[in-house]
Amino acid sequence: MLVNYSVSFDLSQDPTVLLSKLQLSLWSLRQHNTTVPVLVFVYDMVPGELRRICYRYGAEVVERGSYSGRLADLCPEGWPVLARYPTLHKFLNFGQLGGQQRTLYCDCDTLFADDVAGLFSAYTTADVYAREEVHSTLSRYGPNRDFLDEPALARLAESLGVAFVPPFNTGVVLVNHGRAADLVLLEEWFVSCVWHFMIWMSLVPQHAAETGYGTLDAIEQAHRRASHEQLTRALPYPSANQWIVEEVATWLALGAVPGLRIGQFSPADVPQNGELADPARGPDRWHMCHYFSTDPSTAQAWLPTGQHTTSTRS
Repeated sequence: MLVNYSVSFDLSQDPTVLLSKLQLSLWSLRQHNTTVPVLVFVYDMVPGELRRICYRYGAEVVERGSYSGRLADLCPEGWPVLARYPTLHKFLNFGQLGGQQRTLYCDCDTLFADDVAGLFSAYTTADVYAREEVHSTLSRYGPNRDFLDEPALARLAESLGVAFVPPFNTGVVLVNHGRAADLVLLEEWFVSCVWHFMIWMSLVPQHAAETGYGTLDAIEQAHRRASHEQLTRALPYPSANQWIVEEVATWLALGAVPGLRIGQFSPADVPQNGELADPARGPDRWHMCHYFSTDPSTAQAWLPTGQHTTSTRS
């Protein structure tokens, strides 16, 4: 089994916040398991502080080179727009996993409160496990068609000839049975899917107008960079939230893998967002939490050990 993270550091941005989240996640992981292999895939620059954090917590740094260069290889027309969206890289590392049968991908805003081996042991049947997407049909919050129009997503999957995958959050994803090798073959398809969504977004800007959801930088340039063929194949985007485009493309990409079985983490094992603060949860022991980039100091207070990490400068 293997745990992996993927990060990208832009020279123009302060890396401190991201480094702090990664350190907190690695610290919490190592409080309960000191032996599981951990890979941290890094795009663009590799801060010296990142190397020190990874060395301290026994994680291997895997340099992946230029993020924009990787996207240019996969989508020559769209990479200048795609590269402004900072999270596509986490779907582009499956080829570097060395034939691992089981791997757990984690965003940096995750915490561990128990031995990660227990999570691997509890979830063995399906090929992919994750938590349901917030505001999807399966969500405790109920569906929200502005955030995610599932009927439109289902129609899109049918038109593309792929299976409908129940929407899930990509912040914590377990891949079993060596199926990561199948996903390597979908990298170009995945990026192309994101690009064709972006073209549609730029042609239909009113889909996100006055909704309060996040919009992508330079998205208005997409249709101007697209070829005529790409313009005719623009994909209607089933959400007013442009920031979840990576997730939507992931669901469609997984739907293209024949026979892939999708399962769900229990909220008791992998709470997400504010679920840990819900009084109805009680004192149940949880394995890990995806806290959706809330303040790390608040998230740290959820750890049952009550211990504290040091700063990234220690």
